[in-house]
Amino acid sequence: MTQSESPPPGYRPDLDEAVETWSRMNDASILRSVAAVILGFVALTLGSVLTGRLMLSLFGVEPEMAPGAAFIFTSLGVRLAVTVLAGFLAALAAPRAPRLHAGVLAAILVFFSLASLAGLSASGDPYGPAWYPIAMLVIGPAGVLIGGSLRTRRR
Repeated sequence: MTQSESPPPGYRPDLDEAVETWSRMNDASILRSVAAVILGFVALTLGSVLTGRLMLSLFGVEPEMAPGAAFIFTSLGVRLAVTVLAGFLAALAAPRAPRLHAGVLAAILVFFSLASLAGLSASGDPYGPAWYPIAMLVIGPAGVLIGGSLRTRRR
């Protein structure tokens, strides 16, 4: 195209289109933030359920029998790994402030852990000591925050 010719109707330079796309993405950053936390929560939930079921079958634990110490400590380790992964995914999907998104996910995890403890105490704690939910109250948020900080260091 020469200087004397005008661009065809509807023609937009690539830079204009990129700037418009960028501004639309910034307008959607709140939605991306919510989606990042939801992604972390879904990863946490699915990972916990699937690894829990896998571990039950691998260790041969039946619903009516008490799990052994090896199962319990392996379960805590696997849950720590799942929470680190969930925190990492939430931070990775975050448009900005990845540690903040991991912190929000950790706060949600604390809320659900406290609700679990309250439910156990209200029901008379039929499952024995509540040290496992208390351990998850500590391990879960710590793992999510570790995962969120991994994303920050990766950059």
